[in-house]
This record gives sequence, C-alpha cells and structure tokens, in this order.
Amino acid sequence: MSFYDIRILYWRELRSALRERGILVNSILIPLFLYPVMFWMMISAFSFVQGQQERFVSRIALIGLTAAHDELRASLADDESIELVEAPPDWSAAIQSGDLDVVAELLPPSSDAAGLGDNFLLRLSFDASKDRSQTARVRMDSKVDDYRAAWLERSGEELGLAPAEWQRFRTDRHNVATGDEMGAFLLGLIVPMMMVIMIALGCFYPAVDATAGERERSTWETLMTVSASRSSIVMAKYLYVATLGGLAGLLNLFALSLSMRAILAPMLGADSAGLDFRIPYAALPLMALSAVLLAMFVAAGMMILASFARTFKEGQSMVGPLYMVCILPTFLVQSPDLELTAKWALVPIANIALMFREVIAGVYQWPLIGLTLAVQMATVALCLAVARYVLSFEDVLVGSYSGSFGKFLKGRWSQRGKSTGEAS
Repeated sequence: MSFYDIRILYWRELRSALRERGILVNSILIPLFLYPVMFWMMISAFSFVQGQQERFVSRIALIGLTAAHDELRASLADDESIELVEAPPDWSAAIQSGDLDVVAELLPPSSDAAGLGDNFLLRLSFDASKDRSQTARVRMDSKVDDYRAAWLERSGEELGLAPAEWQRFRTDRHNVATGDEMGAFLLGLIVPMMMVIMIALGCFYPAVDATAGERERSTWETLMTVSASRSSIVMAKYLYVATLGGLAGLLNLFALSLSMRAILAPMLGADSAGLDFRIPYAALPLMALSAVLLAMFVAAGMMILASFARTFKEGQSMVGPLYMVCILPTFLVQSPDLELTAKWALVPIANIALMFREVIAGVYQWPLIGLTLAVQMATVALCLAVARYVLSFEDVLVGSYSGSFGKFLKGRWSQRGKSTGEAS
C-alpha cells in the first residue's frame, strides 16, 4: 500500500465528486440547506395547523344544566371559539359523524359527593379520534376548571371559609434552569439525531457510487489496471467516502446552529425568550472528532455491503438496511432520562449520540468519553479488517461475485469447514 498512490487517488475521487451532481447535492447541499429548511417548514406547517385548529368554532351541546349554573352557560356563550347548540335526539351519532363536537351532561353527584346541595357531575362526551372533538373537549375542560374554582370559592365563603382554609395548599412552579441550560437541552434532543442522519446520508450515495456505480459505468475494471495497488485504490475510495460523510455531518451541525432559533421560536412562542441555542465552542472539537470517527465507521460498513453490488440500484438496496440501523439508535437520545454510562459507551452510534447530547449540555465525563472514542476506533478497525478480508477475494473485488454479504460469509465459512475436515 503506497501513501503517495492513496493521496493521488483520493484527490481524484474528491474532484470527481465535485463534478457529480448527485454526490454534491446529497453530501453538501442537503446537509447545509435542505434539511434545516425542511425542518423549519415542518414546524411552520405544524404551527399553521395548530392555528387553524384554534381558529375553528367548537359546537357544544348542554344537557340538564340548571339555572343554578347559568354562570357556566354564560361563560361558554361569551367565548367566540364556542357555539352552544341544541343536542339532537341521537347526539352520540352526531358526535361520531362530526356534526357535533362535545355534549356536556349534568348528572346527579355520587353519594359521597352530595354534601353540597347544588353539587353535580358533569360528563363530557366526545370523539377522541377527531381533532375537532378533542380540541372542543380541551376548551370545555378549561371553562369547567375556571367555573369550578369560582364555584368552590363561592361555596367556601357561604360556609365561612377563607380561600386559604379550603384550598389547604397550592402549587407555584419555578424553573431554576437558565436560558442557556434550556437551549442546550433542546439542542441535545435534536442535534445528535440530525448529525447521525446526515453522516449516514453523506456516506450513502458516495459509498454506492464509488463501488456499484463504477461497475455500472464500466470504469471499475479500468481503475484496477492502474499502477497503484488494489489496496491503495480501495483505501483511497474509503477515505473519500468517510470525508464526505464527515463533511455532511459538520455542515449540518453548522446549519442547525445558525437556524435553530428561527426554527424553534415559532413553535415555542413566548417561551423561547431568553433561550440560547448556540453550541458551546468547547464542545466543537470533541464533536468534530466524534463525527469523523462515526463517518469512518459508517463509510466502512456501507462500502463492504456496496462491494457486492454490480449496479447502483442494487447497491442502494444492499446499503439501505445499514442506513436504517444507523438511524435507529438516535431515538435513544429522545429519552431525557437516558445518560451516557459504561454500558451505553460500548454500543456504537448510540454512544456517540449520547456523548453529543452531554457535551452540548456542558457535561464532560472524560472516562466515559475516552471509552466511547476507544470503542468507536475499535469498531472502525474491525470494519476495516472485515473489508480487507472481503476484498481479498478476486471475485468480489472485480465484481464477478453474484450474491449478498450474508451469502458470501456463509459460502466462505462452509468452504473453510470443508477444508478443515479434509485436512484432518
């Protein structure tokens, strides 16, 4: 293996990539622009739908509400988002058909709640499978809670009880987290997942194109005839794929750090005031190193699988499952209670995602960080060893082998078993 040949071939692959529209779009433009824009559009669409739901008028029918509770009726009638209608004979069918949103029935209280003369049970009937009905139920709950508080206060005054006597205690919420801490918490839920997805996506297209794509274009055989050794050619391609994967992750990190406030502010509303969505500068070197190691691991795995494909379409189908496997561990980060421990530090991809979240929050568990990086490097070395073994077979290297990675391993191990049996 010649480092000079690797360098020449590596730069040749990068120059070719910059002229390839598919690679340029998937590895550079999508991480830098498209996904942050899509994320912003998704949240904007969610906010728009939520606004539409708040704008429509809920149709609510009251059954059995006596004059003693005219205050509740007046409160509902004064609300512009609520329309009081007459309940039809078959109001249950009207709710299911969408002609009615909620029916509020006034029922007698249970035996242990009949101490107050005008006490009652209010049953709300709605259809949980319909957004209109759910929204109407939430609006009705809010009105009933306000009315209940006023009714209890009035009843307490009639009994000679001050509010502090019948309330006993009340809840006062105080968030001790600073704006920086809340911003880091939200970033820790989003950035690790997007980083892993972008790195996997950045490796996906180049890995398939550098192997199956070259075979489909009939340039693979020509490349194998150059003076460089085959191991140098494969190593140059691997470094090229890992470079684009790492670049995709870093570009996406840069784009998210610039656009996170614009993305989350419409969804959080007034709660976004004072939040800091900047990634700490101290975390960037460690995140960059982790992104490079993750890209090296994903690139090696994808190139191993793509080496068995003879067409680009076939390569996509072979590498697709690995792409999904890379994404699944990122959902672990969505659990705030999950922390980076020695056990999770041994799980590839999941350990990097959890480490991303902690360093964004300013938590540096150096022994676990060292273990995570060591595991990631060992995983990369293992993948490279597997790739070297696979590509040592002529039929796989030149693309004449027709079969999957699993079929290849099964066939080679069966041949090895036969050889061992004959030798004994």
